[in-house]
Amino acid sequence: MKTHFSFPVHLQGRNMIQHVIPTVCNLKNMLEKLDMHHGDETKLKSWEKRCFTSYRFLSVKEQLVSVPTERRIQAIRQHLLSMDASKLGANPMDIYIIAFVAETYGPGKENLIHFVQNNGISEKVHSANAIWQVGKGDGVYLGLLNEDGSVLDWDFFKEWLRNEIHTI
Repeated sequence: MKTHFSFPVHLQGRNMIQHVIPTVCNLKNMLEKLDMHHGDETKLKSWEKRCFTSYRFLSVKEQLVSVPTERRIQAIRQHLLSMDASKLGANPMDIYIIAFVAETYGPGKENLIHFVQNNGISEKVHSANAIWQVGKGDGVYLGLLNEDGSVLDWDFFKEWLRNEIHTI
């Protein structure tokens, strides 16, 4: 049974429409490069480092390198739930923005583009596309979102939001 609740504009005190920085590197690609460099994040390209830093992976890096995908995904999900969201960067916040828009205004890229432009995040369509690409891609990779951006794992989001949700 799907548990519906309204998504607040804040995730653990972080306003999702302020200081949004569109990024281009997704989680899966960064993790593949991290494996290729045997866990040495200093060898990542600058855009890959931003993804690594965005998720605050330094403390859990050993759980992510050269492990089976399912174990890696579980480690990342647990890491996100253990983190103070106000310390997370663009990539995980893009996941939240995609879920928020899908569940508040409807799923899909067009709804996300309208939300980004209408809420002062960016007037540029390519910035909205970057948020869509990374947020949806990371969310699908982690088993949190469906391909259309709607929520797949309600329990995860309920835990991520903790006491900020309002059941509808």
